Amino acid sequence: MKQLKYDPIALLDILNPVLNESDCEKAVKVIINVASAIDCETSGDKSIELVRKHFGGPELRSFQQIVMKKQSIVQDHDGELTPSMVFFLRMKCSLTAESEMPSSSKADIISDIITDIPTLCKILNAHLDKLIEFNKRDDDELDMDEDEAAAFEDGQNFICLQLIHIAKGAELQEEGSRRHFISIMRSMLSRLETPDDLVDACVKAMASAHDTEAQFVQTISEVLVDVEDDDSYSSPRNKDKKAIAIVRQMRVIAILSVVLEHISSHMVGHPILDGFFEHLSPAITSKNAVVREHGVICLSKFCLLSEHEKVLDQFRPLLMTIAGSADERVEVRAHAAMALCDLALIHDKMLHPSGAENEGGRSPASFKDLLLEMLGHSKPGIVVIAAEITAKLLLAGRFDDPALVAWLVAIFFDSNLIESQNFQYNEEADEIGSPVRLQQLLSIFFPTYSMSSLDANDSIMASIGPLLTIVDHKMEGLKQTKALSQWPISKMIEYICYTVDIADKNKKSERTTELDKCENDLIDPTEPTPLGDIEVVEDSALNIIEASSTLLASIDIAEYLAESSARIPTFYTRALAKILGSACIDIGAEDKTLLSRLKSHVSEAEYSIDDGPSLTAIRKLSKVLAAVDDESSEEEEADVDDEISLNEGEIAEALEKVTLGDLEKENPRLSSGTFGSASSKGRYRDSSSRVSLGSIN
Repeated sequence: MKQLKYDPIALLDILNPVLNESDCEKAVKVIINVASAIDCETSGDKSIELVRKHFGGPELRSFQQIVMKKQSIVQDHDGELTPSMVFFLRMKCSLTAESEMPSSSKADIISDIITDIPTLCKILNAHLDKLIEFNKRDDDELDMDEDEAAAFEDGQNFICLQLIHIAKGAELQEEGSRRHFISIMRSMLSRLETPDDLVDACVKAMASAHDTEAQFVQTISEVLVDVEDDDSYSSPRNKDKKAIAIVRQMRVIAILSVVLEHISSHMVGHPILDGFFEHLSPAITSKNAVVREHGVICLSKFCLLSEHEKVLDQFRPLLMTIAGSADERVEVRAHAAMALCDLALIHDKMLHPSGAENEGGRSPASFKDLLLEMLGHSKPGIVVIAAEITAKLLLAGRFDDPALVAWLVAIFFDSNLIESQNFQYNEEADEIGSPVRLQQLLSIFFPTYSMSSLDANDSIMASIGPLLTIVDHKMEGLKQTKALSQWPISKMIEYICYTVDIADKNKKSERTTELDKCENDLIDPTEPTPLGDIEVVEDSALNIIEASSTLLASIDIAEYLAESSARIPTFYTRALAKILGSACIDIGAEDKTLLSRLKSHVSEAEYSIDDGPSLTAIRKLSKVLAAVDDESSEEEEADVDDEISLNEGEIAEALEKVTLGDLEKENPRLSSGTFGSASSKGRYRDSSSRVSLGSIN
């Protein structure tokens, strides 16, 4: 500052606020705050103490006078408003408005800077005209190189933006000034020659100048009509009428996008807001892909502010058609699918099938069918977007489908997805549609989803069956080495079992803590309990069994091999057989009905497989299951027992309903010994004794 003679504008010229606005904001805040408080004796600000330490008395006075001197956006004939100067004045206005000084003092300082709103608008129009005239010139007419031309254009844009911000900061309480400012903003938005970089600031400034949202929306509707009627646009770069029509549509979308983000949900159902769709629909049906993409993005915002019935009847079929169109660009389909996802989180019926979506048989019957189609698409962009949407809806409880979980597992382990040509490693990880972002999300999704509920954990466990079919289709046409490398089925199944086991152990730990708390409450006689007298009955005959993840995975694999071994590749059969041969199953601890089912499927797989190595691996498991009784003989014994002791069966059934009622509500996978496992949903045993597939190589 000493070298620059304490001139903050000279410092900003070096920092370049056009390119480094945030850093310049920090610097100006410190400079103005220090200069305004340098005379305060009780200030505890370290920056002020530092300035006092290094500056002498004359230097402090000089610094304060130069920083706090009166300056205005109105320049002399020889002067010119520069980006650094207008940025400093804007910051001075903002800090003054936020300060605790009296209102009269604030008004005086701001008035010294802007003089009045008409004067500010006149300067704004002058710089806007200068910018428009510069953009109209051909490249041959410019007397500067490309870098200088870009710097001049950015500088004029920056000045216009800062002037708009200054007007927003000035309190537009005087009715004449407010009306004049609104008219200037309206003319700028209606003028197609106005650069797109100014649209956002103009709309927000116009919103701040209105008293109510209804008045603001009414003004915007008039602006949209003016945009569509503007025939004054002319540019040597866009002489074609079609190009001008595209510019007009993009301006409408730009204005509506900012408006829909700014207004609140209280405007839902407003007739003027509903009329915005008439201005938006031409962009959605445009032949230009860029216009359609931005039109769909704007439509998604419009749907959030529309009535429930209109969303279901009018906009859902439209978005489903766009997202399901095979001829549409990936970007447009992706934005339509994301819009459906956002609406599905708000409206429950968004996921229900609709007859209008099935006309001609071209569109899927439901959003879930659409997602399943997109998850299996050949283009990585669609797959990544669909996977992120699926994970979001599963975690929100909107879906509970093992097939969707299976697709997410397959995509999570797809080694070629990140290495695809459409996506590179240096892509922004936080950008929607990035495989890097998707990998990060899925790595958190699976453990979170499995611990969210028992139904979610069941869906993950039940995804193995659909996963085997998905991987089989993905391996078609691939050689053995590449297929098993890209789709490591053993690692996928191991990961599923590991995730399920971790969730079950966490659930058991929570349940144990709750039981200990209940026991402590019952033991303490001073604490009243709403349960009344409780009698704890221990029945050794009642054995609650929860099947291991290894057993369930083995059943799905054996069943798949029994049904599909004749058509799947030999190397895939061997990989699955190796998993079965490596499975560690505790015969004495597992449910006998499930063991019998596994034995039956293994026997069928042995009969249908003719590959030697695969048979060798499967027979290892077959030997382990040799002592297990067949399910058919077990059922015959159960029938005989029922005929001999019908009364005992009725008592047992009643006991099961009474005793296990609460347990089944908490965990539908539990079964009671042998008599309950055949009819109940119980498939699992206690997670503490589960055997993981971690030994599989």
